[in-house]
Amino acid sequence: MHPLAPCQVIGIFDPRASYEAALRENPDNLQNSSTGGRQKRGVATHSKFWASHRTLKIAFINPPSHAHRNAVINAIKHWQNSINLTLEFVDDATGDIRITLEAPANYSAIGTDATLRQPHQNTMNVGTDLMHPQFEATVMHEFGHALGMEHEHQHPHADIPWDKPKVYDVYLHNFNWSKEQVDHNFFRTLDAINTRTTPYDKLSIMHYKIPNEFTTGDWSVENNSTISQKDRRLMRKVYPRNKEDRATSPPPRISLAEIKFATFITGNT
Repeated sequence: MHPLAPCQVIGIFDPRASYEAALRENPDNLQNSSTGGRQKRGVATHSKFWASHRTLKIAFINPPSHAHRNAVINAIKHWQNSINLTLEFVDDATGDIRITLEAPANYSAIGTDATLRQPHQNTMNVGTDLMHPQFEATVMHEFGHALGMEHEHQHPHADIPWDKPKVYDVYLHNFNWSKEQVDHNFFRTLDAINTRTTPYDKLSIMHYKIPNEFTTGDWSVENNSTISQKDRRLMRKVYPRNKEDRATSPPPRISLAEIKFATFITGNT
């Protein structure tokens, strides 16, 4: 059995292409006014959620067995009652989300970035062994990315006291990551202008396990194995199933300084 490999997001896309794909799919990815209007945002600060109430086709590329495929499907379905998307599992390899099950890596494109992958390419891989106790949690984590969620430990208010040299040492030597990969998946802090409508959540399925030796104080997070209440709250705000959910989903408050910063990035006035 392969050891549990940490998740990496697929983040090699051109920022402008990512921005345009998000806008084509869902104009609400650019909504950021506290009054409900729209402001032009920087290409680095848009969200990547799918359009509400659309059908999201999910395909498998060369799955090793029906049992393996069905285990992934059953894990993905844990998200269904928190979103308004129709999840359609298709038998051919044509899908909005295309999943491979090749050991040992775990990774996914974030939401609409999946549309930038070539039709023959996967958009998500679950390399955790089917018999591993964290298999189901790994699938739920990766599909959270596919729905547009980012890593929770990169939340702008996480304030994790990282021991960066220790993290670099472990991931460069034990997992053969580059320093840039560690920075992107551990230490990159998400911009507060992004669509984050719940407080930081240590229980999130989207959180890395963080052992105590990775921090400079008595601070750690264990493997989270279930979708947290705040995870579901966020998804219900992004993909509201009814008027009540939508009513509890005010746009994030954006400061004048942040709007000016986004205007500076895009060159808009």
